[in-house]
Amino acid sequence: MPQTPSKDAPNSDGGSPSNFWSTPSTRKAPTERKLPPSPLEQKKLDPSLNIITEPTIEEIARYVKEKDVKKVLVLTGAGISTSAGIPDFRSPGTGLYDNLKRYNLPFPEAIFTLNYFLRYPEPFYTLARELFPGTFRPTPCHYFIRLLQEKGMLLRNYTQNIDTLERAAGVNESLLVEAHGSFAGAACVGRMKRNPEYISQPPQPTQKENDSDSDTDDFDADAWTFQKGCGKTYSIPSIKSKIMGGEIPVCTECDGYIKPTITFFGEALPDRFHELLQKDFPQTDLVIVIGTSLQVAPFSRLIHFAPDKVPRLLINREVVGVQGVSGFDFVGDKGKYRRDALWLGNCDDGVRELVTMLGWEDEFTALMEKEKQRLDLETDMEEAKEPAGEKVVAIVEAVGEVVGTKEEATRGKPADDIDEVAEQLDNLTVKDSKM
Repeated sequence: MPQTPSKDAPNSDGGSPSNFWSTPSTRKAPTERKLPPSPLEQKKLDPSLNIITEPTIEEIARYVKEKDVKKVLVLTGAGISTSAGIPDFRSPGTGLYDNLKRYNLPFPEAIFTLNYFLRYPEPFYTLARELFPGTFRPTPCHYFIRLLQEKGMLLRNYTQNIDTLERAAGVNESLLVEAHGSFAGAACVGRMKRNPEYISQPPQPTQKENDSDSDTDDFDADAWTFQKGCGKTYSIPSIKSKIMGGEIPVCTECDGYIKPTITFFGEALPDRFHELLQKDFPQTDLVIVIGTSLQVAPFSRLIHFAPDKVPRLLINREVVGVQGVSGFDFVGDKGKYRRDALWLGNCDDGVRELVTMLGWEDEFTALMEKEKQRLDLETDMEEAKEPAGEKVVAIVEAVGEVVGTKEEATRGKPADDIDEVAEQLDNLTVKDSKM
């Protein structure tokens, strides 16, 4: 028969007799561990953690005025050039990648891929004719950057854009980092030549009919031989006539293709980008990001280099760059300091609002008007350099339009039109007529 434990029975550990049969336990219940306050709660408890009090453009304007900001970094993307008529890359329906379907590319990014360019440069140069420098004018966003320069506040403008509109707006080259290169120069990069002995392979059974823009051997290593470029540099004006005339500029030294100094997929970013970011970001006192999706690395990671206490303002159509511990923190629930502000909408409207809040409207308007006059004058001077032969052709065509056939002439033409053509003929000087 089982025995009932005695009150005097020893504990299982061999200690003194247990009294649990008669006495309630005196052990204390475990205390709850108190969690530290969240980053958001910490900012409420300690106001010194709020570099700005709210994530607004008004707060950034207040900060600039109160803290005497002098070293502004501006990071820009395609969104600052859309009002100039240049499409951005990723907007559905209107973005550049959506509009590239007419080039019959294997994938949209192929037009900016070095391996594809070395085989088929035609699509890139077809697009280049549309984006060529001189076709477009700077936007208010570009002139905002220029205004910061005029005030001695621009530390650097890091841009993803290749359109050179920053230069057109008068931003000093020394204050520019064209992270993805630009149309400012060109160089021989070589070419790929198809091997004539190569026998094209038949499509695989699983391959869709529209998987490729041409043969299945487009990227087969055996089908092509790489001819290394000599690296000879060319000015853009020296190759402009060929590009605009529908030709592919070819190196005069080695027969390689000439490519503008744009950073393609498959190429390293300029050394200047890596060198200056190490120098600029530790000393900046404000970062302004305008018109970018922040999707292309390493440019997308630049915001992470800003020191913890430096405010960052995003002016954009959508919220971007919130990934990661040091990404944008507009709510204030990630980082130690509240320092990020957001303005959603058209980029030009955003910079105009900031300019107004800073009290810079008159200077901004005067700068844009002065620059418009300068660009108008430069355009007129460029047209004045037009070769005399082209002038004669243009005038002859104009005469034909005014006079027309004998039958049309009897119907009468406005005298003003005929006078205009006569004036053009008079303006042809002896110097112009020397061929």
